[in-house]
Amino acid sequence: MLTRRHLRVKVMQQLYANTISCPFDLENAQQQLKLSNTGFFELYLLMLNMFVEVQACGRSLHKLAETQYLKADPNQLNPKFFSNLVIAKLSNSKILKSKTAKFKINYWKQHNEYVRLIWDQIAASDRYAAYLSENETGFVSDKTALIDLFTNVIAPYERLHELIEEVKPSWVDDFPLVNTIVRNTLLHISENTDPEDLILKSIYKDAEDQTFAIDLLKSVAVHDEELTAQLKGRTPNWEQDRIAVLDMILLKLAISEFLYFPSIPSKVTINEYLEIAKEYATPKSSTFINGILDVISKDLERNQSDHK
Repeated sequence: MLTRRHLRVKVMQQLYANTISCPFDLENAQQQLKLSNTGFFELYLLMLNMFVEVQACGRSLHKLAETQYLKADPNQLNPKFFSNLVIAKLSNSKILKSKTAKFKINYWKQHNEYVRLIWDQIAASDRYAAYLSENETGFVSDKTALIDLFTNVIAPYERLHELIEEVKPSWVDDFPLVNTIVRNTLLHISENTDPEDLILKSIYKDAEDQTFAIDLLKSVAVHDEELTAQLKGRTPNWEQDRIAVLDMILLKLAISEFLYFPSIPSKVTINEYLEIAKEYATPKSSTFINGILDVISKDLERNQSDHK
């Protein structure tokens, strides 16, 4: 599911997109943000379906080689992967099928050349060869091998990244978190797991998280003048119109949390936006943002204490 940090990143991206395409349209921004959050779940479904599609590809190549006596890599002719018990659970999951149909996740059918490329990458890997040579068989062996193959062979594969960016560029930012969640999904599968309990049922952890991103977006849009006023005199050696657009957005997001999200500790807010700045902004942004937010948070806490 989406983490609070990931939700913050999505709000930041939406604000940035709207900043460079003025005028700001709050209703459209909210709609785009919801679509971005849904896109995260679509990528998760795509990755789970990938196991089923790749297995089917390998199986069909195996049958073709057998019937036509074609020369092939011995690893591609070994049927062990085609009866992998974890993939069988995914294949039999009605909820995975229903969610896949609901969100129209048919990209593997549209780009079947990538399915073959991923299968070839798996079949050529040392981990796959080790899996085929293991004497141990059964659910645990299948699960361990599948997790290792996903972590070390599939997820890092550059052609998979290429497909994801081609289908939906916004998925590039979702990919690391989705990979973690897919891996956790595999880790929690057991022989006794009901196929209907295999996958995430929701994009969000709870109802509060579901509204958090929209509320944060609204707070920055509605209170922009107040947030700008909080920055006056607190940007030493920098006029506000010289602050990088992304840095300004991150500052306003953080100040909005200080003012309008009292349940979130200031230290948590500052840490979150520093980490986001390190990943998305300039090398000096995190230091610049940290200095300003530290001053503002202390001033707000002091004013609150004086008021009491």
